[in-house]
Amino acid sequence: MSDVAQLATRIRDTREPLRIVGGGTWLHGGGPWADAAPLPVHTLRGVVEYTPGDLVITVRAGTTVAELVAITGEHAQMLALTPYGAPESTIGAVIATAAPAPLAFGEFTVRDLVLGLQVITGGGEITRAGGRVVKNVAGFDLVRLHTGAFGTLGVITEVSLRLHARPVVDTIVAGTLDQTDRASLDALLPHLVANRAPLPMLLHRAAGGVPQLLARISGNPARATALQQQLRTLGARDVAELPPADITRTLHQVPADAIVFRARTHRSDAVPFVRAAVDAFPDGTLSYDPARGSLRVVLPSTASGSLERDLATMYRLAAATGATHPIAVVVDQGRTVAAPRHTPRSMLETGLKRAFDARDVLNRLAVVSHANLAHADV
Repeated sequence: MSDVAQLATRIRDTREPLRIVGGGTWLHGGGPWADAAPLPVHTLRGVVEYTPGDLVITVRAGTTVAELVAITGEHAQMLALTPYGAPESTIGAVIATAAPAPLAFGEFTVRDLVLGLQVITGGGEITRAGGRVVKNVAGFDLVRLHTGAFGTLGVITEVSLRLHARPVVDTIVAGTLDQTDRASLDALLPHLVANRAPLPMLLHRAAGGVPQLLARISGNPARATALQQQLRTLGARDVAELPPADITRTLHQVPADAIVFRARTHRSDAVPFVRAAVDAFPDGTLSYDPARGSLRVVLPSTASGSLERDLATMYRLAAATGATHPIAVVVDQGRTVAAPRHTPRSMLETGLKRAFDARDVLNRLAVVSHANLAHADV
């Protein structure tokens, strides 16, 4: 019996809830989760099929991001995004959480790059969704359904991914901004929104630090030089390549006890939105993506008790300074500590859960008190 079949048998025969564990590097994300027995899937690793000429690879879900980088790099290819988190994260977990990525190549998301999946449902059935080719549109888009479902609908065991050719130059650079006062930053933001393409950028401010522009410079040498000059035109000085260790520390990894959330609104509200976030979270590390109108905020664990109050302050300040669009917020890390509540599932979500995991054994959500359910989801 194969290891996938053994896994399916365990799921089918279980009488207790199971918590899917890949690399185990981000078990505190999402949720809040009920206590459950671990269901390890990290042994499901390795390449199933790789056709470099087709820019498609199929790997088992326990394959790590670092392993995928090494395998595709031998053919001058790459997965077009490097998600937040550790290189030891498994590709199955990246898909299950729809992990966002800073400065993604071509502004791709996880959903743009997943072609097919093998999934074990909560009933122990081994199913396939999508395929191993780029042009595959048959049937319901179950690939996107499982992407970002946090394992609540099934255990991802195998994935097929769309790859891209690695450019001659592909590096992350940083430059310090001359515009450090409020008025200058307000004046800069519309230019960042207007000049976002073809240069992926982040306006980054570490807690207690000065604002920086981070950018992904890619292409041929001439294009790379032109893009760096574009950064200087926007006010960045001392533009230099970030060493790999600094990239990891600055962009990808955060303390396990940190509070991390993402907020997003229309790009036309960039000025009041970013200004409100800076004022509401003075001790946070903020990264604003002008291409998506999204902001990632990393807060110390001490901010857990005041998160909802500070979010309310951000909404109020944004509206008071001219924002005209709603702000959507998702707590990526620290929800169980900072905001241990969630909105009850809709009828559609309940129906999907019953269809794929009728016994609710996979990544069961924690029971939430009625008092907490009176609050909106943050």
